[in-house]
Amino acid sequence: MFIPGRIEVLGKHTDYCGGRSIVCAIDRGFHSEIEEHSEPALVLENLDVSERITIALNDPANLPGHWGNYAVETVRRLASNFPDRLKAGVKIRFHSGLPKAAGLSSSSALMIMVFGAIDLVNDLRGSSRYQDNIHSDLDLAEYLGCIENGQSFRELAGSAGVGTFGGSQDHAAILLGKADHLSAFSFSPLRNDADFSFPNTHSFVIAASGVAAEKTGAARDSYNRVSRMVSEITGTFGKGLTLAQMFEEFGVDDVLLKIRRMRSKFMTSELLDRVEQFRIENFEIIPAVSEMLTNGRIVDIGDPIDLSQENAERFLGNQIAETAFLQRSAREIGAVAASAFGAGFGGSVYSVVPRSDADGFTVEWQRVYRNRFPQHAETSEFFTTRPSQSDLR
Repeated sequence: MFIPGRIEVLGKHTDYCGGRSIVCAIDRGFHSEIEEHSEPALVLENLDVSERITIALNDPANLPGHWGNYAVETVRRLASNFPDRLKAGVKIRFHSGLPKAAGLSSSSALMIMVFGAIDLVNDLRGSSRYQDNIHSDLDLAEYLGCIENGQSFRELAGSAGVGTFGGSQDHAAILLGKADHLSAFSFSPLRNDADFSFPNTHSFVIAASGVAAEKTGAARDSYNRVSRMVSEITGTFGKGLTLAQMFEEFGVDDVLLKIRRMRSKFMTSELLDRVEQFRIENFEIIPAVSEMLTNGRIVDIGDPIDLSQENAERFLGNQIAETAFLQRSAREIGAVAASAFGAGFGGSVYSVVPRSDADGFTVEWQRVYRNRFPQHAETSEFFTTRPSQSDLR
């Protein structure tokens, strides 16, 4: 089984707002061998670090701070939602080509791999509870997002999750991404709005900064703060609407007026910045880049993507010196487009470059970054990739 990582081309913190994203799966990810296990447990053998862990199916114990805790949360949720199906043990031997905690959704990919393996052995899809609630791959991607964030999905009750209040963007990209294409999704509910051919003439170059952005680590509280601002706005005025739906129903001016008048534990200026970032990303930048991609104008996407990066730094406040430098240096070296992506507070930056220039670009980008931040010379990683797809369908 192959479960890829993903690139968020555009859509910084938009999914849980009911907004839009442009994403793709990549050709690096988790490769696994799966077989039934004799005991009622999930056995994970991580070939990258020569580590083996065992998680009981009926009473999984927490592994705080350990990569295996993502698997624990997945087992716990599946045991709760499909108690009549989780009977046979599962063994997964795997290795991954994804840098850890680098914003490439390695944690989401791990959870999806665990789901896929348990489903393969126990036929979760044959359950009446599955069939009553999950009717398509779009539904499955939303459900997998709910496993991670702990929310309920229809009649499938929620749990603690991994402690992040996010959406289903990563799961949509990983599960539904198509080889050689970028995909546009809208959220709440999840919809596949469009697929854009990614030209054979270009590649992505990824720079993993070497600054970890663990969803269950130090970045979690910062990530959740950005998310909670939106929850507070929609909870106060939304009447069950997402932030995107609030803009559509009330209009920009009315939404901003409501925010200025609301009482909040956040500063009014913070809430206004958060909303402004979402408005520009969702209603201006993504539609503009979507039109360019539809018309095959990949060489024109750089300026709007620069604005997305600037707004992340100015309004979201989720960038660090390393990712800001990587984005700017990529453009100076000659990238068609470049942006940090993922939750932020560490992680990675992508560049879009001509394939013929990719090797030389990668060498130079790595050189200037490691000269500027020599403390990350051992932990940063640079590689080329193209849009790919999972074989879990």
